[in-house]
Amino acid sequence: MEIMKKITLLALALAAGLSAKAQEVTYALPNTVFTVKVTVQQDQFFAGPYAACAKQFLNLEADEEDSESCSLLSAEILTRVEADQKTLCVTDAENASLLTLSAQGLIALQNKADAPSASWRFLPPSNVRFDGSITSPSREETRITYKIIPTEDGQELQVPIEHKAMQAKSLEDKAAEAAEMILTLRRDRLNIVSGNTDASYSGEAMGAAIKEIDRLEAEYLALFRGYTVSRTMEASFDVIPDPEAVHHRYLAFRLTGAGPVPDGVKGTPYYIELEPEEMVFPAENDRKAKGKDTGIRYRIPVICKVRFTHDGVRLAEIREPVYQLGKEASFTMYK
Repeated sequence: MEIMKKITLLALALAAGLSAKAQEVTYALPNTVFTVKVTVQQDQFFAGPYAACAKQFLNLEADEEDSESCSLLSAEILTRVEADQKTLCVTDAENASLLTLSAQGLIALQNKADAPSASWRFLPPSNVRFDGSITSPSREETRITYKIIPTEDGQELQVPIEHKAMQAKSLEDKAAEAAEMILTLRRDRLNIVSGNTDASYSGEAMGAAIKEIDRLEAEYLALFRGYTVSRTMEASFDVIPDPEAVHHRYLAFRLTGAGPVPDGVKGTPYYIELEPEEMVFPAENDRKAKGKDTGIRYRIPVICKVRFTHDGVRLAEIREPVYQLGKEASFTMYK
């Protein structure tokens, strides 16, 4: 009986211990995170294959190198609160009811599925395509060789012999042919508009003919001028203010020709700048001596002016509470 009594008491003690442990509540203090969502336009320029001959044949200035650039179309600053993983706290069930006062800065661990995505995606490279074409990549050349034929009087006679051969066209040959096609199309358009043609064009027929000539001319001109592909890209970047920082100026992203990217590569920088407003706290008194410290911690956020800037220019500004830059305190219970 004595042994059974000891076992029963041990079981009750273990159950009590497990029950007490089950009543512990884990929570975290809040952090403020700024998510910058941007939309940019990317312009990719593809130089024409005959750009080097544009001045010679068409008296046009044309860029001979491919290039790309990006411009900012819009930016939005989103504010969200997440659990500060460095401030996990534990309290017992007796004080757990105070955790419902989340408006004062207490939050539970956040469900990751509820957090907005901060990933960025880039569009695949554009395919280079030039629709203008020449009649053929080669041309026929006539070559003349001389064959020596002895005559009856003992003399030698040189007889020319023609040989037909296919010769690949040089870049300049192809450019000259494309330029001639452009000039021909322009002459045809002028003749149609002026009525200087064997066929008569009027009304819809004239409009359709001019439209087709314009299309063909644009295709051939692209071989010299090149063309540009424009498309929009979206990305998002998180900025987490650091309470240990002296100056609250944070790089949000860099804008390159390939699009918006995080730090680590060369590009035009865009920043998030915070200006905390002054916080005034009541004077210390003996209230703590009269009350009981529950040990539950919370954060009082500081209101900050949040600016989105580029090269010193303010592009946008909002006012938001930032928890980690504010004051940390604890709840006190009074009888």
